[in-house]
Amino acid sequence: MKSDNRIRIALYTQLSFVAQGLAAVFGTHADLELAACRDSLSGTLECLKSTRPDMLVVHPLSGVKLSELHEIRAADSRCQIVLWGQELEGEFAFQAIRLGVRGILPGNTSIDDFLAALRHVHQGALCFEKDLLESMLSQERVALTQRQGQILSLVAQGLKNKEIAFSLGITEGTVKVYLYKLFQKLGMNDRLDMALYGRKNLFSGQLGLERTRAAGPPVALPSLCLMARKQPVVALAQQASDSWRHAGG
Repeated sequence: MKSDNRIRIALYTQLSFVAQGLAAVFGTHADLELAACRDSLSGTLECLKSTRPDMLVVHPLSGVKLSELHEIRAADSRCQIVLWGQELEGEFAFQAIRLGVRGILPGNTSIDDFLAALRHVHQGALCFEKDLLESMLSQERVALTQRQGQILSLVAQGLKNKEIAFSLGITEGTVKVYLYKLFQKLGMNDRLDMALYGRKNLFSGQLGLERTRAAGPPVALPSLCLMARKQPVVALAQQASDSWRHAGG
């Protein structure tokens, strides 16, 4: 049975030692519980529906897609989502927050900062690095329609106009019209520049992602927990071991 003051956290990771390390760390903190761990998106979605944790920590091995975050949010709209373990560009982070991500933590976050961030998120704050916040605020927003986002995504993957048309079920002429409007909106005239822009702003670690259209106004930030960028790089397993020793002292 869940105690009133215990935060039930699910973990999505392909690395078993990360799960073991996190379980060891949580074992020394009475207010934190590792409720479940899954190594696939499908398993995570099922877990959200059956276990209904308070928070989901996503530790992707090769990146996460906005479309996956959209599925996670749809599976349990009340669950707080924290991304952990990867560097994110400002635009991707901005879109991730609009999809419900409440914390973005780099892989070299210290244990104390990591646990503090989880508690802050549980209390309703948004937690990410100061540099990432500055990157999001300084980056000019480009509002794309859902179709424009799809085409930009496919251009970033290196598809030709004919292949894009086949993939989306439209004519090659229609693709050319969309590309013309995209060039104007992005202030570009070179397809390679557009592809590089798409890779930088629409992907996090891997390709194959459609930009999810954001609905409504920009997310209001009720509370911010800003983390310093400079943190020592220490393996979680070693930190877990240190935590156990400190707890016994």
